[in-house]
Amino acid sequence: MAVPYCLEVLLCLLVATSPAVAGSCNITGIWLNSLGSVLQLTTTEGNMIRGAFTTTVEESTGAAGSSMLGNVFGVRSASAEPTVAFSVLWAGGSVCTWAGQCFWKQNQQVLKTIWLLRSSVGSEAENWAATRIGEDSFYKVADQPRAPLWQTWPFNKANV
Repeated sequence: MAVPYCLEVLLCLLVATSPAVAGSCNITGIWLNSLGSVLQLTTTEGNMIRGAFTTTVEESTGAAGSSMLGNVFGVRSASAEPTVAFSVLWAGGSVCTWAGQCFWKQNQQVLKTIWLLRSSVGSEAENWAATRIGEDSFYKVADQPRAPLWQTWPFNKANV
């Protein structure tokens, strides 16, 4: 799928303004993928990751819920280019998990991931078509989330 030109320009401008030190990835911040989905992450005590994911794609209409927004829960390693794993449970019943690593690529931070999407199905007979696997790259566009994550999205504080 081709990336719209205006999205490419926006991505280039935002990535160029990210002031992080070269060679050390900071997972906290706002990340954008080539399809326009937005990943907002913050790290908590220990190596935990919390955040929100706003998707621009769905397997079928309504699969991600009406807001197209999901809570992110995950973990990261403590290295300069950390490995990560995080998951989103979508309102429509599917769950997606990403595993990958943050790298410096051409003087910008990129999160290279493999994802596994598991859709909810009505019977065991439909199980064979319920899982998809793919690759995703997220590019950091800002070092800080816009506001404390659990104050701005419809999080259930019991899950944070």
